[in-house]
Amino acid sequence: MRAFLRILFLIPIGFMAAIAAAVAVYLAAFGFREADLWGGPFGDVPVIIAPVMVLVAEIAKGCVLPFLAAIVLSEIFAIRSALAWMVFGGALGLGAHLFAFPGNDAYPPPLAAGFVAGFVYWLIAGRGAGLRAVAEPKL
Repeated sequence: MRAFLRILFLIPIGFMAAIAAAVAVYLAAFGFREADLWGGPFGDVPVIIAPVMVLVAEIAKGCVLPFLAAIVLSEIFAIRSALAWMVFGGALGLGAHLFAFPGNDAYPPPLAAGFVAGFVYWLIAGRGAGLRAVAEPKL
């Protein structure tokens, strides 16, 4: 029952938090300030909503299948390493950037966003990976 609830709730929440962390790092890398967040005639319209929605859609669209494949592999092989998730996140961020923008040399923001996304996923759902308990060898 615990594994079912983990798969049903914790993994999707971890994936959404990873995307949110990647968007925050990616926007911070390009210098959004508090003055950039609000616009309109009275400063009441959150201008940041449009770039956030575009980034969330693009990251989710481009990274959902590789991320789900990594989740399945980590559940099958009980990969619980933070370093493994950070390396995978960085590789996924870099790969998505190279695929979306070939020839663009702005590698650090998507790489950092991928590292942070992998770490956030590990914090929420990756630490308990494994569908079954690994049996201890009897001596």
